[in-house]
Amino acid sequence: MAESTGRDPELRANDADLTPEQKQARVTQVFQKICEDYDHMNDVISFGRHRAWKRALVRRVVQARPRAVLDVASGTGDIALALARALPETRIVACDLSENMLEVAQRRFEAASASNIEISCQDALHMRFSDESFDVVTTSFGLRNLPDFQRGVEQMVRVLRPGGLFICLESSYPTNVLVRPFFHLYFSHLMPWIGRTFVAAPDEYQWLADSTEVFLSKDELARLMERAGLGAVHYRSFMLGGAALHTGIKGVPHRAAAVVPPARFERATPALGELCSIP
Repeated sequence: MAESTGRDPELRANDADLTPEQKQARVTQVFQKICEDYDHMNDVISFGRHRAWKRALVRRVVQARPRAVLDVASGTGDIALALARALPETRIVACDLSENMLEVAQRRFEAASASNIEISCQDALHMRFSDESFDVVTTSFGLRNLPDFQRGVEQMVRVLRPGGLFICLESSYPTNVLVRPFFHLYFSHLMPWIGRTFVAAPDEYQWLADSTEVFLSKDELARLMERAGLGAVHYRSFMLGGAALHTGIKGVPHRAAAVVPPARFERATPALGELCSIP
């Protein structure tokens, strides 16, 4: 397994002068190091709730009845495998830049005898897939780690067929003023402590915490998706706003009818949506 070496220990995701190249290199180092413990730590950090959020993502994909699905920043492949099981006749491609994460994914797929999953080690900002080659593109807890959010979404939209579905599950910050301070405390102090205590990786989990704090708001991400060519954009908040599931359809008008009914009221009253949308 590759180890984090030769890096500046003070490099943080919220550094104002962080260059795209530095972010790309640091993100690669982070995931190369934490790959073996990543799934377990997701359970610890989210209190196991990430599993319910991912099930919501998989249900939405199944509704689309796709022939080909691309999972970007697939990591250890939990979503790709869930999709492969739910859609055994569908081609699933698990794409990630971290070779170590994909090695964990490969072992998972082999143990499950999943024959409809392909693995591709690629940079999400420069994917080699042909235009309009997938019916659905998903990404989970990966977009915020890209050096360029806009280009990342544009690349994912590029490989979508017209009418195709884009789904992004990502960490988020609550808009509720009463809730936000508790999330700041958790991400700023408890997550690094958890990383130090459980897997001796405080700097890596400090990075992940910081990357959430500096990521786009839910509405900012929705507007970015629209600029990238997606319509019918909606989102659903989870765990008091600590995560959100965004969806959009390629090539439909921005004011098209909602495709995710539970999210309809959340765009109008996001604070209420964050409090109510706990699966």
